[in-house]
Amino acid sequence: MESITDRENELEKPDTLFTEGEMGHKPKSANFEFDGGRIPERGLSKAPDQTNSKSRLIADYISKFQLVTKGGLYIDGFSAPQSRSHEDAWTARRVLEIDPPRLRTFWLCDIDPDGITQLKELKKQHHRNPQSRRVFVHEGDFNITVKQILKSPRFTRKAAIFALLDQRNTECHWATVQALAAREGRTKIELLYFLGTSWLHRSLTQSTRPERLLEIDRWWGGPNWRSLIELTQIATAKVMADRFGTELGYSFVNVYPIQQRVEEKKVAFYLIHASDHPDAPKLMSRSYRQIMGDIPGTPGDTQTSMKF
Repeated sequence: MESITDRENELEKPDTLFTEGEMGHKPKSANFEFDGGRIPERGLSKAPDQTNSKSRLIADYISKFQLVTKGGLYIDGFSAPQSRSHEDAWTARRVLEIDPPRLRTFWLCDIDPDGITQLKELKKQHHRNPQSRRVFVHEGDFNITVKQILKSPRFTRKAAIFALLDQRNTECHWATVQALAAREGRTKIELLYFLGTSWLHRSLTQSTRPERLLEIDRWWGGPNWRSLIELTQIATAKVMADRFGTELGYSFVNVYPIQQRVEEKKVAFYLIHASDHPDAPKLMSRSYRQIMGDIPGTPGDTQTSMKF
């Protein structure tokens, strides 16, 4: 496994944050398309709708993020493909394939050995000249490795940084989210946090083993998560989103539903988008409508966020 600080002493020119007059620019390359992704290989079945929609949404938003920042750093804490046989809908792959490729450094992390094998193969395809682009793959518990990643000399105060926390259930500890939010810079690290509300309630109510209950405590940041059991899915998502504003200090927080199947109302999970820049929610709303369509109750361009 490559050391987190391995050869990171060669600092690139600091990435600047959102510049004036550039918000809303579209990718210049005609190759940048998210119309379902590449065709599955070896006769594999189509990726689940929610997996495909989620990865398309993230990649589309990142394409806007990296154009207006003219670069940036990308952290993916749970980056192996969640549907192992559907690399066509793999978020990390789609982000690395964005054209033009202006994000300069990627930290791709996962704890699963098979997922790490896939990540290392992905790195071979996209790791470029150290002076222009680096891809780091880290095996292990992201709640531990994040502490070292945040010590990287590439994390300058001016760097535009994005972190994806696409946990399966309750793997991402609240202390990890706090550590990312506490990193000092011109703005906080921009976060996309996924909350699997469709299966979370069953997990909270049926978990009985002490070690599992302790893991849920770490996910929530304490034992008072039991109050969530009586809430609806959207209420649970809003309670969590509120913490990004009140506890972590983000200026702009929005919640977006990801449907289980296209053209169905059932929500698989919610995406919480937290940023310090007032235009970031507008870009996300545009990406959301482009990929997911108009869903009642979701933020629009004129509604920048739920402010705290």
